[in-house]
Amino acid sequence: MTRSRFALPAALVTALALTSCSSSDDGNGKAAKDATELALTKQFTQGEITQAIPEGGEAPAGYDLGNRDKGLPGTADDCTHTEGEKPAGWTRGGDTDYHYQGSTSSRMMDLNICQFDTAANAKSAYSAWTHRDGLTAHELKAKAGDETAFLLNRKSGSAYAYARSGTVNIEVKIEDASGDVTDAHDMLSATLKRLQQVQAGKRPTATAAEEAAQAEQQ
Repeated sequence: MTRSRFALPAALVTALALTSCSSSDDGNGKAAKDATELALTKQFTQGEITQAIPEGGEAPAGYDLGNRDKGLPGTADDCTHTEGEKPAGWTRGGDTDYHYQGSTSSRMMDLNICQFDTAANAKSAYSAWTHRDGLTAHELKAKAGDETAFLLNRKSGSAYAYARSGTVNIEVKIEDASGDVTDAHDMLSATLKRLQQVQAGKRPTATAAEEAAQAEQQ
């Protein structure tokens, strides 16, 4: 009887230990990913994409929403550099712009979110999107999503930041950026994080300032 009395507590202790271990690592000693760090696989509604788009105070310092309403749906040709072309598998998107310190002629920023039906179609569109004549690659230690690219137009100084996470591609373009991609990176990372938060059923709270601080630590 004595042995049977202690068998149940021992089993419970083992189960609790296993549960605790599985919640903190992936079984290989690595920290398990939080739900807000997972690749984007959800088919977002138009409202969810709109919700994830950063507003003025959530964008890089000095930027506020420009002429286009935050709720403006994106179009298929926002996701390609060929006018009138619809990339295979495109389902919906989001599109908005931002003015820098109220200016409509300097450092304007464009944000495009492009959702696809499969990761394979998103990857194909991403590859075509990031291979552009006249732009050169810029290496940046900080990354975002499954694939990340930073490009510069050496003539105009405009900066481009791209990311693919699962079935979603994101583009951030800043005109007259003087070859500086940091604001583009911070906006890219914040937008991706906000979409991940929405996918996890949370309110999007990530900001460009937070992503900038994290990038500094990498």
